[in-house]
Amino acid sequence: MIKNRIETLLRPFLKSEEDKSKLFTVILPSFVVRSGYFLLAYLTQIALTRMLGPSRYGVFVYTGTIIFLLMNFSSYGFEVLALRFTSTYLSENKMALWKGLYKWSLRMLVIISTMVAAGTALYLWVSVYWLHVMAETPYTMPILVSCSIIPIYTLMNFYGNLLRGQNKLVISFLPDNTIKPLFLLLSLVALRLILGRMNLYLAIALNLVSFIVAFTFVVALFQKGNHTKGVVAEYDKPVWRKVIGSLFVLTCVGTLHGRIDTIMLRYLKDSSQVGIYYLAERDASALFFFQYIMSIIISPSIARLNIRDEKDKLQRVISRMVRWVMLFSLPAFVVMVAFSKPIIMLSGGEFLPGQTALIIICIGHIIDVAFGPVLNFVLMTGYEKYNTIAMAISIGMNIVLNLLLTPRMGITGTAIAAASSTVFWNLYLFIIIYKKTGIRTWIFG
Repeated sequence: MIKNRIETLLRPFLKSEEDKSKLFTVILPSFVVRSGYFLLAYLTQIALTRMLGPSRYGVFVYTGTIIFLLMNFSSYGFEVLALRFTSTYLSENKMALWKGLYKWSLRMLVIISTMVAAGTALYLWVSVYWLHVMAETPYTMPILVSCSIIPIYTLMNFYGNLLRGQNKLVISFLPDNTIKPLFLLLSLVALRLILGRMNLYLAIALNLVSFIVAFTFVVALFQKGNHTKGVVAEYDKPVWRKVIGSLFVLTCVGTLHGRIDTIMLRYLKDSSQVGIYYLAERDASALFFFQYIMSIIISPSIARLNIRDEKDKLQRVISRMVRWVMLFSLPAFVVMVAFSKPIIMLSGGEFLPGQTALIIICIGHIIDVAFGPVLNFVLMTGYEKYNTIAMAISIGMNIVLNLLLTPRMGITGTAIAAASSTVFWNLYLFIIIYKKTGIRTWIFG
C-alpha cells in the first residue's frame, strides 16, 4: 500500500522504467541516508556549539573551512574524473582502462594531497614559529594540526566517487554522511560525560579520528566489491589530463563559492562572529533539503529529455518539480523565520546575535528554491562552463559586498552579501538556461 502511494506521488518525475526501477533501490535509500545525515549534522552542531561556545566554535569551523578548501585543491578534479570514467569504462567492460585510471589517480592523489598537507604545515611552522614573519592567531595551531586530515579527506572522497561511478550510490554516501558524523557525535558526547568538559584541540582530535574511521570504512567497502587481481592495467593519460584541467578549475571555483563568506568574515571580524554566523548559515541550509532530494530524482530525466529534445515534457517536469519543492520548503521557511530565536537558542544564548543573519540567509535560500534546479540543469545539459562563470562573478560580488557591509553591520552584513551573491548566481544561470534552451526553471515557469 505504502509502496504504491510513493510510486503514484513520484510518477510525474520518473519518466522511464530505469528511473522507476531505481526508486526503491537507490532513490528512497539515498533519501533515508541523506535525511539521517541532516539529523546527525544538526545534533553534532548543537553538541559542538554547546561545548565550545562561539569563539572556539568559530576557530573550529574556520579551520574546517580551510582544510576543506585545501582538500579540494588536493583532489585536483581526480575524484570527479574517477566518477565520470568509472561509469563509462565499466559500462563498456573496459576493466583494464578502469584499473589504470584507478591506480594512476590514486598515486597522483596520494602525492598531491601529501605535498599540500606537508607544505601548508611547513609554511605555517616556519613563517610563524621560526622566522616570525607572520603573527600567531587563534587559527594557526588548529590549522597546522588539522593538515593531517587533508590526505585522508581527499582519499575518502575519491573512494566514495569510485563507488558512485559503480552505481553503488547508497553505500557511497555512508562514510561521509553516516559513519563520520555518527562517530563524531557519539565520541563528543561520551568524552564530555567522562571528562566533564570539551576543549578545542580535543574536538579537533575527535574530528580527525572520525575521518580515519570513515576512510577505513569506505576503503573496506571498495576492496570488498572490487577484484581486479588478474587484470593488467592500461593507461590513457593524455585523455585524462585533458579532462582534469577543467575539472580542477570547476572544483576550486565551486568550493570557494560556498565558503567565501566564512573566509571574509574571519579577516573582518573575530572568531566568535565566525562561529555565530556559521551556525546561522548551517541552520538555514536545512531549507535546501527538499531541493537536494528532488534533484537526485529528477537529474536523470533532465539529461534524457534534453538529449531527446523533448522541451515541452522537460518544461512540465521542471515546473512540477519546483512547485513540489516549494510546497514543502515554504512551511519550513515560515517555521525557520517565525522560530528563529528558539532555533538559535538551542546552541546557547551566546549565539542569539545570529538571529537576524539566519532570517536573511533563509530569505535568500527560499528565493534560490524559487529559481529551481539551475545547477543540476546546467550540469545535466552540458552548460557547466556557465556555472563556473556565474560562480566566479558571484565570488567577486560577495567579496565586494563583504568589504562594504561587514565592517559596518557585522554578521548581518555578511548574511546580506552571501544571500545577494547567491541570488545573483541563480538569476544568471536562469537567464542562461532560458536563452540556450527556452526552458524556464523557476516556479512561475
